[in-house]
Amino acid sequence: MISNRPLPPLMEFIPDNGRLARRQRAAQLLEAVIDEEIEPRIAINRWPEPATEPDPSMDCAYQALWHFEADEDKQKSELFYLDAQLELLRQISLALKAGQDVPGHILALYRPRGKVRFFQEKAPWTVLPLWGKRVWQEAKYIWQQALHLLEAKR
Repeated sequence: MISNRPLPPLMEFIPDNGRLARRQRAAQLLEAVIDEEIEPRIAINRWPEPATEPDPSMDCAYQALWHFEADEDKQKSELFYLDAQLELLRQISLALKAGQDVPGHILALYRPRGKVRFFQEKAPWTVLPLWGKRVWQEAKYIWQQALHLLEAKR
């Protein structure tokens, strides 16, 4: 069970000055989740910001953490599944802590189809015109359907 005690010294801030620092910070978060010092959703919220160039190992670790958090019900009913997920997180954590890439067999499990960090895809001012166009198309479609229904009633 998750305790209400303050965060352990393990969670001290590492200045984000490069790839190794981001990987070590992610490893600390994963270790804290494995040791049940913090909940997975807290680790997700504290995940280091992505670098300018993509890092497949960090994306893989982020997705594995999301899967671990999402499978809470299955973990309660199947202890083997929980053990397998914890071992997977341990392997990812050890690789990231050493500054190495995540092993290929784990990367294959969590191969992203696009950007993993959903909140970094586009700036709001670039999405707004697309959103407006979609709203306009939906309104136009609804209006056409209403006209069609009125003509059918005549």
